[in-house]
Amino acid sequence: MEQNYFLAKWLNNEITEAELKNHVSEEEIRAYKKIISASNQLEAPAYNAEEALVKIKLKHSKSKVKKLHFINFFYKVAAVLAIIAASYYFISNKNTTYATNFAEKTSFELPDNSNVHLNADSEITFKPKNWKNNRALNLKGEAYFSVFKGSTFTVNTVLGTVTVLGTKFNVVVREHYFEVNCYEGIVTATFQNKTIKVPAGSSFKVLNSTSNLVKITETNPSWIENNSSFKSMPYKYVIQEIERQYDITIVYEVEYATTLFTGNFTHTNLEMALQAISIPLNLKYSIISDKKVRLHQ
Repeated sequence: MEQNYFLAKWLNNEITEAELKNHVSEEEIRAYKKIISASNQLEAPAYNAEEALVKIKLKHSKSKVKKLHFINFFYKVAAVLAIIAASYYFISNKNTTYATNFAEKTSFELPDNSNVHLNADSEITFKPKNWKNNRALNLKGEAYFSVFKGSTFTVNTVLGTVTVLGTKFNVVVREHYFEVNCYEGIVTATFQNKTIKVPAGSSFKVLNSTSNLVKITETNPSWIENNSSFKSMPYKYVIQEIERQYDITIVYEVEYATTLFTGNFTHTNLEMALQAISIPLNLKYSIISDKKVRLHQ
């Protein structure tokens, strides 16, 4: 299937023959060239009944062989064309996916030049085909969007949907947590069959099925500047986020999981980040290994 994929791209002038040779042997390339060249030149010969009758009488013993050769050739051409058609369909309809691991962020452009910043442990999937008329993607995790004006732009998540025309906004979806922050323009958030308008300078938050719309003063999400901030968030979400940003495991007493936390931590210095999340709760921390930290009294 991989060879068919690159063959289709070559025939569609999307890659050079030199690039094709990295995936398909020269012998196979020559064979495909011959078949395609011959298929372009297939033409029915002029028919002469008298001459045909003579040839039939003289070459009756060879006619079946030639017919079989032609049929075999025809099937080869048909097979190549079928491969090309199937591969082209596969190429044009496949999904594009961007994903990040723990302690990793990335940014990229969508087909309409809209910009996306993807936070750690997150994933975006979309179909590039016909993007101009169907700007829709699926999000797991957290992403900040700067969307060019145009047709409706939709972000689908397991907890809710966000729809805009052109704006700047941030969407985060984690365990039982869905939040949409609008920094420019206006967005529409849909949650449990309810539609909420979120204007610039507002945040729509859903936590454990409880939702609220509040004002915000930030002009962009803090995480794109390597800083995570929280306002009255259960402590377990703070722990999960620092684990996500530093690719570590934090052990702590479960009694603190629902304690509300307001504060922030940096993504560039683990010691400072641990101090920022432990001191407000009168906790101490011990770094057990490169990948494990314990919070305690």
